[in-house]
Amino acid sequence: MWTKRLLMLLLCWMLLPLGAAADEAPYYTLTEIYSGERAHSPAGYLPDGTYTEFNDDTLKRPSDLFVDDEDRMFISDEGNKRVILCGTDGEFVRTYGEDTFKQPSGIYAKNGRLYACDAKLKQVLVFDIETGGQVFTLEHPGTPLYGVNAKFEPLEIAVDDAGGMYVISKGNTNGIAQFSADGTFLGYFGANDTQLDLIEKLKRLTYTDEQLAMLKRVIPATPTALDMDARGLIYTVTTGAQGVKRLNMAGLNIMGETNWSFDNIVDVAVGAYENIFIVNETGYIMEYTRDGRCLFHFGGQDQDRTRTGLFVSTVAIDVDSAGNLYVLDRDKALVQRFAVTDYANLVHRGLSLYQEGRYAESREPWEQVLQLNSMFDYAHMGLGRAYYKLERYDEALAASRRGGDKAGYSDSFWEVRNLFLQDGIMWIIGGLFALWLFGKVWRQLKMRCKPVQRFVSGISRIGNVKLIRELRFTPYFLRNPSDAYYGVRREGKVSVLSSTLLYAAAIVIYIVNKYACGFLFKTVQDGRFEVGMDLTVLIGGIALFLIACNLICSIRDGEGTFKQMYCGFACALGPYILLKPVAFALSFVLTYNEAFIITMLDLAALALCLMLVVMMVKSLQNYTFRETFAALLLTLFTMLMIVIALVIAAALVAQLWEFITAIWKEARFYNEV
Repeated sequence: MWTKRLLMLLLCWMLLPLGAAADEAPYYTLTEIYSGERAHSPAGYLPDGTYTEFNDDTLKRPSDLFVDDEDRMFISDEGNKRVILCGTDGEFVRTYGEDTFKQPSGIYAKNGRLYACDAKLKQVLVFDIETGGQVFTLEHPGTPLYGVNAKFEPLEIAVDDAGGMYVISKGNTNGIAQFSADGTFLGYFGANDTQLDLIEKLKRLTYTDEQLAMLKRVIPATPTALDMDARGLIYTVTTGAQGVKRLNMAGLNIMGETNWSFDNIVDVAVGAYENIFIVNETGYIMEYTRDGRCLFHFGGQDQDRTRTGLFVSTVAIDVDSAGNLYVLDRDKALVQRFAVTDYANLVHRGLSLYQEGRYAESREPWEQVLQLNSMFDYAHMGLGRAYYKLERYDEALAASRRGGDKAGYSDSFWEVRNLFLQDGIMWIIGGLFALWLFGKVWRQLKMRCKPVQRFVSGISRIGNVKLIRELRFTPYFLRNPSDAYYGVRREGKVSVLSSTLLYAAAIVIYIVNKYACGFLFKTVQDGRFEVGMDLTVLIGGIALFLIACNLICSIRDGEGTFKQMYCGFACALGPYILLKPVAFALSFVLTYNEAFIITMLDLAALALCLMLVVMMVKSLQNYTFRETFAALLLTLFTMLMIVIALVIAAALVAQLWEFITAIWKEARFYNEV
């Protein structure tokens, strides 16, 4: 009892600083665990002031914000037709283009120059930061490569170390326009893909040429915002799409998938550790690592328009060299600063060392992070790599498992397994020798020992029981499928009961393998179970295939009965039933270096099952191979049509139920009145 009370007091004491930090922010901070779910986290950023006036003048419909390498903040003040330069403390320095701009929008500062887009002027204006004078203007290139009729209405811009410009132009679906430092158009870069939903895809597959001509053109969306990191990689976001794209020099997205994000993203910024910040129009902010893991998720919408740290209509975000954030609210006409907390600095320190490959050095900050937040899986992953570097493989294995780092787990398990084999090699050899010796002795005992002979005879009698004999017949399908299916059709080698047991075995093996196989080869997250859905899909799929196939074969003069098909298909699952348990057992002892073994077993099981299905239809229905493949293709088409019909029927039933429910509620309302 005293131990429990002491632990409870210690836990409360540890949480006190976190509670104090949370009280300073009008929002909760969330983080991502490796399963893709969200968990509460200590605050990474706290509101640290607002900037509304510059040189005794307020902002008016500001449209963009940028913080350069020297921690100078530029604000595109669209309503006042100017760009403001100030310090990150809000201290005013100067303005640019007050007599030039019509509608300043996206801005970027690099190499002592300020680049500002103006869609109404259809220009990118370039200013000298120190003097404020205009030094260059980028206009429509007027070349066929760009498109003579293509509009040039620049909205956003990024600039590389050599002065090359990457411009997002309003309504230009070709991608980001790339220009050299002297304004020469070099081509388009990083266009978005066209997105079609399932209905649109079906229309384009089934419509005639006249109907296709009447369809609206589906064109890719124009990127919304962009930023560039220290390595010259471009990051883009697009309103209406989720997540971030990181484009290499060839314009290919190398960001990969992010587990979660939000809609209506309006801006992106890249920090000193290649950490990526995105903000959506309602003020929710998310920070990613360069590999797409979410570190912090915070912010939100200010319903009463008075709360610091919340927003009404956000349009831009950027980060300074110290990791502090600056967020521009167009509706409130102000900049909000968020100070990075000590906890976030610890995370960033560990992240920096981890990304540089200095795993052993990252151990200390990761351990401090976990003392403050044991749910932070990225720290577990980093700690696993640190332990691996320090050759503490058991601890590395446990940490990688908690952090969901399968690659790190595989490396650690390889070392643990090697140590086990080295320490136990003599025991393994002794065990194998004992098994060999036992086999020799057992053969002699079967020949000379009466009790052993009676035992073997009893086992043989059990094996001759009808049900056991039918189950033992399953491996024969692999040796001679034609003869085996003849036995199903003419000799009754397999019954409905034994076939049902085979179906049950296949389903159980699938579910057990899905939820209980080795960590490296598991495709679902720990603790997630959808057994009901699995049973529905598996049983429904088997029933659908048997019904559709039997229907097609009956129409096409097949000779097999539904019972024979039921028994034959169960036997066709034999390779899966025999090989998948082997793969399941191997999943606990193999690493990614030997993963091809499990892949080969799965492919072998699939290929053998498909071969047996083909032989089943051919033998039971007395078809030629050509008739067999035709029947199977028609079966697949019939299954698709049945599924579509069921979906439509379910939708109609749901609408009918809603209609009846609405009438019932209305009738009750009138009765009560």
